[in-house]
Amino acid sequence: MNPGPSVRGGNAAFTMVEIALCLGVIAFALVAIIGVLPTGVRVQRDNREDTIINQEGLLWLEAIRSGAQGLDYLTNYVDTITISNITLPPAITYYNPAGYVPPPAPNTDLKPGLTNGQVIVGLLTFPRYLYDRSGKKMDTNYITARVRAISGSASDKGQTQAARDFAFAYRLTSEVVPLSVTPEEFLDTNNISDQALLATRLYLRRLELNRGTNFHDLRLQLQGPLIPRGKGYDVVGTPKTFRTLISGFHRTNEFLIWPSTFVQAP
Repeated sequence: MNPGPSVRGGNAAFTMVEIALCLGVIAFALVAIIGVLPTGVRVQRDNREDTIINQEGLLWLEAIRSGAQGLDYLTNYVDTITISNITLPPAITYYNPAGYVPPPAPNTDLKPGLTNGQVIVGLLTFPRYLYDRSGKKMDTNYITARVRAISGSASDKGQTQAARDFAFAYRLTSEVVPLSVTPEEFLDTNNISDQALLATRLYLRRLELNRGTNFHDLRLQLQGPLIPRGKGYDVVGTPKTFRTLISGFHRTNEFLIWPSTFVQAP
């Protein structure tokens, strides 16, 4: 007896339509991932920049508040410090001759003065306001510095021009003003006939004078990164402000705060 024809079982497989549907689903997923990827990279970059700014702000606060004089490594990161005001042009820009030399700008004097850490800290504590002998405010100074990040990646710490161009840099603005607590109307001694009130206000004026001589309000504003553009640069990013109280005598010949050193106001 001859056996009947053998019947083979059917082999399961994907059809071209199913493969096309799978590729379509994968394509939609890849489009979504690629669309989110730039946002993630931008958020990571912003977080890195914010972390650097926060670390740098605290470092500068402590350096200025303690009157640091031995931070000579700052010359590797501070490119320029500019002091300017409205009434006494031109502005003065100090730079590190061993590093970045800024291009000459109109109405700006260039001085190679950033040779050690004491000079850098001293220039950043240049007083915001200058007064004459009668106590009248004369000039308002603006102190700005171009700084490359002290913290961060080791690849940004090189001294070559390429490393300087790609390193994260920011603008540092410093303001040092005498501490003022008592409102001006409580210090006015003109046209006061009451001797008790006059004595009180004279005491407050004396107290305020000694307070302003030995205590200062420090305000630092950091903003970055700096984007080179032509002979200058653009400042982008959100500025961050750091403030603290400085105690000690402000030596005008060195522009340094000497902590725990107090003097009697004249």
